Amino acid sequence: MTLSRTSKFLLASLALCSSVGVGFAFQDQKPPQPVPIPSPTPRPQEGSGDPKPATTQAARLDVDAVDHDFGSSIEGERLTHTFKMRSSGPEPLVITAAKPTCGCTVAKLEVRKDDGSLEVYKFGDPLPVGTSIELTAELNTQGKHQQASSKVNVTCNDPRQIVTLGLNAKVDTYFQITPATIDFGQMSTADVVERVMTVAGKKPGNFMLTMEQRPLPDGMKVQITPRDPDAAGKANIWEVKVTMGPGCKEGNTGYPINLKSDEQIAGAHSADDGHGHPASTTYGATVMVTARVNGLISFEPQYISFGLVRPGQVMPRTLTIKSYDPNFSFGDTLDIRLVGPNETKPEFPYSSSFAHTVKMSEDHKTATVELTLNGLPETVDGSFQGRLMIKTGHPQKPEIPVLFSGVCRPGVSGQQPPPTPPKPVGGK
Repeated sequence: MTLSRTSKFLLASLALCSSVGVGFAFQDQKPPQPVPIPSPTPRPQEGSGDPKPATTQAARLDVDAVDHDFGSSIEGERLTHTFKMRSSGPEPLVITAAKPTCGCTVAKLEVRKDDGSLEVYKFGDPLPVGTSIELTAELNTQGKHQQASSKVNVTCNDPRQIVTLGLNAKVDTYFQITPATIDFGQMSTADVVERVMTVAGKKPGNFMLTMEQRPLPDGMKVQITPRDPDAAGKANIWEVKVTMGPGCKEGNTGYPINLKSDEQIAGAHSADDGHGHPASTTYGATVMVTARVNGLISFEPQYISFGLVRPGQVMPRTLTIKSYDPNFSFGDTLDIRLVGPNETKPEFPYSSSFAHTVKMSEDHKTATVELTLNGLPETVDGSFQGRLMIKTGHPQKPEIPVLFSGVCRPGVSGQQPPPTPPKPVGGK
């Protein structure tokens, strides 16, 4: 197809306008400028002793050493240290509190006057720049083992707000006690069992040893005897004999034997131990005595639980009865009956749903009772409770009651009844 002269002119004009428009478009666009990212403001480290980057003029509390290690010490000692501090910075320093953590006591906070003497600081008073400050703190190692530590938090108008001071010490016991605890294990009220421990001083020299006078549990006796005592009755090694029985109280026994020497504790001066109790001024130790005392007739477990059951479910439980009386043995069987949980409810309504068997050991010292739930009625929905009354034949404990209980729920993992078929239309 041949274009006319007019058509060629129009096409050329359009091409020229397009190139000019594109040129203007590229000429108007500018390269993107990078957005500046602000630098984060560093946060002060409270109690670290490190200065905060100064953005404004402020007061400052300088400490020669924020932590003090006493090294080795003996349990019970009260260790004292004085922290040396100064007020610095262009603004006066104001201290509002100096609070210790557990095991530490702040004795005093003092400032040094122009004449060199010290006076007690009043919290809230401004301290001029250059003022020397002394904080005396005490670390109590009573009841501490291996390591004792505490902190003192000083609150002030320093940018850190709280400056933390630390006290640390390695703690060793004054005595070497072997064994560290006395465990009699299981015994009966008729048994007589003895245990002996030795108490030796870790430092050279003899000492006196006594026991804190307080009531002992029934059937317990404690005797303290020095080994190779000197003329004054002191020794470096002592023997402590603990006798349990006869006549100990049935059940679990736990009793702390508190021992005291006549050696003065270094730094002991406070009237209390920091917990409202009188503080001991001499080195001491505590030895724990434990025992499981069974009666002449004992049984385990003390309580029988059937847990959660459904109607008709069979559930066995086992009870073991033992005679610790050397002069008594069970007969060939035991008379057992099921009754209500207490005297106000003497009857147990589901006795027919339970059965029991008794297996006797060859020496007739142990009886194993198996109580079996053979299934509660379908109508039972709720808790049940009763007592297993067992006649032992022992003159001092002729009958023992054992409580048992459980909960019966029809919907517990049981088969659902088949659906009722629909009645026919028009039927009766």
